[in-house]
Amino acid sequence: MLNKSTTAIAIAAMLSAGSASAVILHGDKNGDHVRLFGEVGVGGHFATNAKYNHDEFFDTKGYVDDSFATLGVTGKRQQFTYRLELDYQRRNWLGGDGEFELAIDKMYVGYNITDQQWVEFGLTDTAFDDYDHFGDFTFNKAVETGEAGDQENTVKYQAKFENLIAGASYSYDGEHKSGKLQGDIINGYVGWMSDTISVVIGLETRGGSDGISKYGKQKQIGLGARYKAMSNLSFGVNAFLEDEDLSTRKSGKVFLDYQTFRNKGLTVSAKYDLNDRWEIISSVNHEEYEGWDLISPNYDYTKLPPQHGKDRRWASLGFNFRPAKDIVLSVEGRAGEAPEAAYAYARMYF
Repeated sequence: MLNKSTTAIAIAAMLSAGSASAVILHGDKNGDHVRLFGEVGVGGHFATNAKYNHDEFFDTKGYVDDSFATLGVTGKRQQFTYRLELDYQRRNWLGGDGEFELAIDKMYVGYNITDQQWVEFGLTDTAFDDYDHFGDFTFNKAVETGEAGDQENTVKYQAKFENLIAGASYSYDGEHKSGKLQGDIINGYVGWMSDTISVVIGLETRGGSDGISKYGKQKQIGLGARYKAMSNLSFGVNAFLEDEDLSTRKSGKVFLDYQTFRNKGLTVSAKYDLNDRWEIISSVNHEEYEGWDLISPNYDYTKLPPQHGKDRRWASLGFNFRPAKDIVLSVEGRAGEAPEAAYAYARMYF
């Protein structure tokens, strides 16, 4: 983790980069521009539940802080683009320590092939990561799809033609968020967008670590859909099905005996707009991992069986309040086999 002085230097450098060219920051008549952007959010998870915690939190206690900040610069010069983004985040995932860390979230150079097609090279999110929660309206997101997320050494292509969208990416020597090797990762999506119904289907596959880490080969399909029933009422569906090879035995530093585990999840959510400032959001969720199943031939009997059994289900109800277009105050309560009882957050964008 970077210390406070390093953090201050990094943020100051980015701020000075933007303020040194204040005119260019707003762009010119040719469309070239440099823009500073960011967000600051304070909040977290309340009454985290040890019985239902899968891999959400480093610890289960009354309150787990999830405060977050982002600062970045994007730019365009002729057909070339770039993005540099810094995140200041909590290491809250299972195996983390809950402390803050400063990390480079994105760092890439892009090229606009046409107005509807573009490519990116560098550290960026994989293609399917852009739509992995497309049908989930909850602020904190519900069932995790588990796709690759941000990866270094990535080449990504995306396109948007009126209603049709598509994208594909390739990441060399991909890594899990813990830093463990996962092998080369290929994923992509195709979707149809309209005012009433929108659907996105995503696919992902990875090559595996070949004994270097516990992560072997993987295949996954994901689906996200939204339906606008009325001007102020929308419904969403988000689902995934994954076959993931994981090592079940280790000899010294070599991981052996990879077995296939099937994982699946489903979220059905709804959003009702009371007015321009208030939204009510609800969801029901189902999540199932073969590693939780006692009768699975791959169950690890060195671990205690999960108290929720081979799957878990929960529901949520919450609201978003937007006092301004760049401010969101969110509160969400959960019931059932949820990893937390509530979530509250205040986030400001610029």
